[in-house]
Amino acid sequence: MQIEIPYGDHTMSVRIPERNLIAVLNPSDCCPFHDTAAALKRAADECAAFVGESQRVLVLVNDYTRPTPNAPVLAALRPVLSGRDFKALVCLGTHRAPTEPEFETIFGPAIWSAHRDRIICHDSKEKSRLFFLGKTSFGTDVWLNKELLWADKVITINSIEPHYFAGYTGGRKGFLPGIAGYETTAANHNMVTRPGSATFGLEGNPVHEDMTQAAKMIPRPVLSIQLVQDRHHALLSIHSGDLFQSFDAATKDAHKVFALPVKERADIVMSVLRPPYDINFYQAQRAVEFARPVLKNPSVHITVSACRDGTGNDSFIKVFEGCSSPSDLLSENRQSPIANRQSLLGWHKSARLAQIMHTADLCTVMGIDDDVVKSVFMHPYNTAQDALDAAFARLGRNARAYVIPDAGSVVPVLS
Repeated sequence: MQIEIPYGDHTMSVRIPERNLIAVLNPSDCCPFHDTAAALKRAADECAAFVGESQRVLVLVNDYTRPTPNAPVLAALRPVLSGRDFKALVCLGTHRAPTEPEFETIFGPAIWSAHRDRIICHDSKEKSRLFFLGKTSFGTDVWLNKELLWADKVITINSIEPHYFAGYTGGRKGFLPGIAGYETTAANHNMVTRPGSATFGLEGNPVHEDMTQAAKMIPRPVLSIQLVQDRHHALLSIHSGDLFQSFDAATKDAHKVFALPVKERADIVMSVLRPPYDINFYQAQRAVEFARPVLKNPSVHITVSACRDGTGNDSFIKVFEGCSSPSDLLSENRQSPIANRQSLLGWHKSARLAQIMHTADLCTVMGIDDDVVKSVFMHPYNTAQDALDAAFARLGRNARAYVIPDAGSVVPVLS
């Protein structure tokens, strides 16, 4: 069977014998869960009532790494914000600042050109722009952006998708890591190897619970707008109101969109990332993590990503420096030359990869230098077919495989 898979601005052909192919796992095509136009108007009306006579309004928006449709929401809110002293804060977490085209994508050309003087970006390492709120029960010191103190009211706009260790994006993640200090985010993310930190996992997930405790410390009233989209980025549902209630309602919709029941694990999984998830090497890990529940032991996972923006945050690569094997990263040996690397934010990503490498070989087809890929103990290939052929050579001619052509929109779940 021949399958065409996207890669950057072109496609690659992959040939796989039908007897070896379990299934091509395509995203679910869902109809809108309710009248999204009516829901958007309802959210705007709620915002008007929420803001009331307040003048200082802070609007939090996702950055360029999320496909959040901020523009239509902000357009609906313009009558509410008009005449007020409002600011928009881009929740960058630890990501770089947006480029000019990315600003236009985030806000829409009209709002970006008319209100660019009101748009600011979070900087996790600029301590003078942070303030301390307290400590969570997990021991995380919570430092957030001072713009929260400037505001009378806060409106947050998020999109809900699966997240490989926080359970879901959105909601409380707009604050931690969205506008949190670097050390706060590092402390939170370093719980990723604890039980419960998994895709779709909320109850008993220490990363999610830590984020939630931090969000509950916010000293200003918050109105939340949580969006769920399909794989074409068309709106399916909008939940607005209380931060935590709207998040809970939206995650239920997101599960219907992204979770795909399957009946068996595979020897080989090929996961293909499309925009915006193919932006860089750092973001490409979602492909491995989403496939993790259906990988056998042993197995091969192949990530196909154009990595249009190169490596991205390279801290997870630096964490591997000095390691002779992935297991070194998880060593409890305090005398090890790589001890105490948990203070580096990239440790969380590297540690997850090291865990997966205990049972799976990780192969890549990416726009990344081969030496960089090898430095994190992955195996680079020039084409998807080359990687697939190597996987069959490794696991045998009877190996069984899944192909996921849009891996950012599918999480296979064993039924």
